Amino acid sequence: MIAEKEINDLAELLGVSNVEACIKRGIKKLRLRKAIELYVTGKKSMKQAARIAGISLAEWFEIAREKGLLVQISPEEIEEELKAFRV
Repeated sequence: MIAEKEINDLAELLGVSNVEACIKRGIKKLRLRKAIELYVTGKKSMKQAARIAGISLAEWFEIAREKGLLVQISPEEIEEELKAFRV
C-alpha cells in the first residue's frame, strides 16, 4: 500500500490532486509492466520497451538490472544511441 505521505509528496511535486497523483503513478507502473512483458517475450526491443514505459534507455538499464532481465541491444540500436550523443 502506498503511504499517504508519499501520495501527498507526489501530488505536491506534480501540482495535482492526490487522486490524480495516484492515477498517474498507476499508469506509469502499468506502462512499465507491459513494456517488460513485451521485452521479455521478444515482441519489442529494449529501446521500444523503454519508449513504451516512458523512460530513458539509461533508466531501462537500471530497471532491467534490478529485475534481473537479460539486456540485449542490437548493433543498430547502439549506433543510434551513439549518434544521439554526438549531436
